[in-house]
Amino acid sequence: MTNLPNFDNPRKLKLTAARRAIIRQNGFTGEQLVFPMSVDANISEPVAVNKMPGVFRYSIDAAVEKAKELVELGVGGVYLIGIPAKRDGVASDAWSDTGVVAETTRRIREAVGDKLLIVGDSYFGYFTDHQVGGVLDANQKIDNVATRDALRKIAVTWAKAGIDVLCCSTMVDGRVAAVREALDAEGFDDIILMSSVKFNSAFFKAGTDFTGTGQSYGYDKSVYYIEPGNIDDAIRIAKADVEQGADMINVKPATPYQDVIRTLKDKFGLPVSAFSISGDYAMVEYGAENAGLSSAACSAELMTSFRRAGADFMITYWAPLLAKALKDA
Repeated sequence: MTNLPNFDNPRKLKLTAARRAIIRQNGFTGEQLVFPMSVDANISEPVAVNKMPGVFRYSIDAAVEKAKELVELGVGGVYLIGIPAKRDGVASDAWSDTGVVAETTRRIREAVGDKLLIVGDSYFGYFTDHQVGGVLDANQKIDNVATRDALRKIAVTWAKAGIDVLCCSTMVDGRVAAVREALDAEGFDDIILMSSVKFNSAFFKAGTDFTGTGQSYGYDKSVYYIEPGNIDDAIRIAKADVEQGADMINVKPATPYQDVIRTLKDKFGLPVSAFSISGDYAMVEYGAENAGLSSAACSAELMTSFRRAGADFMITYWAPLLAKALKDA
C-alpha cells in the first residue's frame, strides 16, 4: 500500500447537510431583515412600482396591514419612505404631526407594538417639490443651515410618533449632531441614529417610481453623495457621524460597496446595515424573468454575502420572500 502524503480533505466536511450546517459561518435570520416600504399619501390601495416587479407603493391603511404581515413572517423591521400629499420647498410634510411618515409610524406602532423595528428615512427629496435632498437657497444650492433646522423638527416629530431609528440620509454637514441635539433636548435620548454612507451610484435609478423622485435626476447629486471610487470619503463621513452621535451605520447601495461595509465595521465596531437597493432588485428580478435566475436563491446569496462582509442586518425588498422561506424551512 502506498503511503499518501498528509493533506487537507475539506470535501469530507461537505458530504451531508448536517456536516455543512456545523461549519456554516455566515447566514441570516428573518429578524435581520428590514423591509423598505414606500407609503404614498396620494393613493387608497397598493400601486405596482414600475421597473421593480412585485414591489408596491402602499397607502397608509395598506402599510399597516403589510406591517402585520411582516410580523407574522418574522421580519425584523420596516424602513419607511414617505411620499406626501403635498410637497414644498422645505419638506414641511416630514415634520408635520399629520405627515405621512408620522401618521404611518403611529398606526403601525398601534397595530404591532414593539414587534417591528420602525426606521424612518429623512431624505429630503421624498418631501420637497424639487425632489432634491435639502432646502435650496436662491442659487439653487443646498442650504446646510436651513436643512439642519428642518431635520431637527423632523426628528422630534417622528420620535413623538414612535419611531425607533432615524436614518440621517440627507447628506448635509452636521446633520447627525443637529438631530441628536434636538432629540436630547426633548428627552428622546433613546432614539437610534443611523449614519448614512451614500454613494453616487447608478444603481439608484431603478427606484425612482418607488420613491417618486425622478425629477431629482436633473440635479447633480455628486455634490453631496460620495464618489464611487472614494473609500476615504466614506470613512471620513462615517467618522464625523459617529463623533456626532450616530449609533449605527448604513451603507447604500450595498452590493457594489461590500468592501466599505467591512472597512466601516472593522474601524468603528458599530452595527452596520447593508441596503440592497432597487438596482439589485431589478437586476435579479429581470434575470429571473429572462435568464433563468432564481429570485429566492440569488437574494439569499446576496444577503449571505452582506453578512460575510460584516453587515449586522440588511434592508431589502426581498425581506418577505426570504423570511417566509426561512419560516417554512
